[in-house]
Amino acid sequence: MNNNLNLLIVDDDKNLLSVLKTILTEENHNVSTCSDGQTAIDMCGKTKFDLVITDLIMPGISGLEVLREVRRLNPDSLVILITGFGSLETAVQAIREGAYDYITKPFKLDEIKIIVNHAGEKISLIRENRNLISKLQEAYRQLQTINDTINNSSKNQEGCEKKITVSGVPEEDILITGGMLPLYYTEGLHQPVLSHLERVATLKEKGYLTEEEFNLCKSKLFRNIRH
Repeated sequence: MNNNLNLLIVDDDKNLLSVLKTILTEENHNVSTCSDGQTAIDMCGKTKFDLVITDLIMPGISGLEVLREVRRLNPDSLVILITGFGSLETAVQAIREGAYDYITKPFKLDEIKIIVNHAGEKISLIRENRNLISKLQEAYRQLQTINDTINNSSKNQEGCEKKITVSGVPEEDILITGGMLPLYYTEGLHQPVLSHLERVATLKEKGYLTEEEFNLCKSKLFRNIRH
C-alpha cells in the first residue's frame, strides 16, 4: 500500500513550518508549504493535495476557513488542524466542519508522523476502493454489452438459422472446433459467439469473474444460440 502523500502545510510560524516540512519529507511525502490562509486556498485551487495540515489561529484567514475551502475545492482532501488554543468546543467545531483530526500545541513530532501515517492509510484505502469500484463498473459494462449482444443475436437469428449438414453425421454431433460444449454452427453467428466467449474468459482471467460466474455466462451464451 503506497501511503506517500501530496501534502500542504500552512502555518505563520516559519520555524515550525520548516521543521514539519523536514520531518515529513523524510517520510517520503511530497511537501509544499505556505504561511497564510489565502495562499493556502489559492494553492488548493490549483493543486489537489491529499492532506492539508493547517494552523487554526493565523492572521487574516483562519484554519477553519482554510478547512472549509479545501473541502469545497477538493472534497477528498483530508485536513488536520493545529492550534495552541485547544478546547473541546473548537475541536468539536473542527470535526463538524470535516476535519480529519485535531492536535494541540505543544506536540511531539512523532505524534504528527503517526497522524499523517494514519491519514495516508485512509487515503490509500479510498483510492483502492475507488479503483475496485471502477473495475467492477467496467466489468459490469462489458457483461451488459455481452448480454445485449446475445439478446440481439437471438432475435436476429429467428427465421434465418441455417444448419450445416455433414453426410452421415447427425446434426447434434457437429461441433465447432475448440468448443467446450456441443454447439450448433449457425451461418454468420459463430464468430461473434466465439468472440464473446473470449471476452468472458478474459474477464475471468483478470479476476473480475468467479469460476461460477464464468460458467453461468458461458452457459447462457450456448443456451441462447441453441434456442
